[in-house]
Amino acid sequence: MTYFTRRQLIEILHVDESFLIALEQEEIVQCDSPETEPGGFSERMLERARVADNLVHELEVNLAGVAVIVQMRESLADLRHRVESLAAELQKTRGR
Repeated sequence: MTYFTRRQLIEILHVDESFLIALEQEEIVQCDSPETEPGGFSERMLERARVADNLVHELEVNLAGVAVIVQMRESLADLRHRVESLAAELQKTRGR
């Protein structure tokens, strides 16, 4: 898995460090690298930060709203994955 430093996230997203700090304070993003690579942000956190940046700057959503939207978005993706898995299992069962 790829991990990014704080500086890399700022450069990739073209945001101010204060914005990234605000996202961390709202627990929208957090360092989630293993102890062997401390201080890194995963691709998942990069995507969260990208979504947050879009919501804040394009749609003028406040950070509290961003936190809710990001969580709901991930919950929906997880649910979609589970439904697809169940559908695949059902398809296997019907094929027997």
